[in-house]
Amino acid sequence: MDAYDVLNYLNEKKVHYRVNGLKQILITQYCPLKALKPHAITWLKQYDAKITEANPETLFICKIEDHTEHGDNVIFVESLKRTFFRIIRDLFNLDAMKESKIEPSAVVLSKQVGDAVYIGHHTFIDKEVTIGDGTIIMHNVTIQGKVVIGDDCLIESGAVIGGCGFGTYLDEEGHPELVPHPAGVTIGDHVKIFANTCIVRGCLSDTIIEDHAMVDNLCHIAHNVHLHENVQVAACSEISGSATIGRDSWIAPGVTILNGIHVGENVYTGIGSNLVKDVPDHTLVYGNPAKSKK
Repeated sequence: MDAYDVLNYLNEKKVHYRVNGLKQILITQYCPLKALKPHAITWLKQYDAKITEANPETLFICKIEDHTEHGDNVIFVESLKRTFFRIIRDLFNLDAMKESKIEPSAVVLSKQVGDAVYIGHHTFIDKEVTIGDGTIIMHNVTIQGKVVIGDDCLIESGAVIGGCGFGTYLDEEGHPELVPHPAGVTIGDHVKIFANTCIVRGCLSDTIIEDHAMVDNLCHIAHNVHLHENVQVAACSEISGSATIGRDSWIAPGVTILNGIHVGENVYTGIGSNLVKDVPDHTLVYGNPAKSKK
């Protein structure tokens, strides 16, 4: 692949760009800015001619707002981050689907598995689980109970979906007993659930994760939680029972959300925040307890 292959890709995707005397650089790899290599492609958040000129055999992708008359190893593009990572994904074939396969060590009791599904080693899929087309379920995953997973999802290794939640009440002698959890989990399309995350099945209604939501490593999503479309939950966050997170909201690393809390749409939370009351739409919240800033 060379620099002109990148231009052809941008033309195919109808991405607006500008170039100045582009060199026909051979590209065999990608690299980060802190470890520049020849015959590689990388990106510059802020254009710096000293860097590009010192590395003439590296192709740099920069934002079109920084377009300059200098640099014949630079392509200036719109939507820099999105465009760069799509170049990497597509031209290096990073998003290639695993072959449709159930590994021999997996235990799959369900008969409702879609087309082009991959199920990894030592994964357990219960009989009531439904899996949509094109979904990838990696290794050592447990999915039990009434779980519906949509199309083109990714569930990374070690995730547990559909386990019983921690709702309790006291019996006549004061001992804690578990609240029954007869409901399930409903997961939409294009959802990504990362490693060692737990998603608990519902009590009286399903736990719901809508389309294009992402839940990072080591998170806990409790019973009856509802994550709306495009919600992103970063690593080590805990969302307690019956909480609702509105669409396009960002839950930062290490955030705790109290049970029953409603977080509105397009909310941004600070790292390690503790949400103990409802949060309106289009709000920044941070701290312990979290305070709002419009």
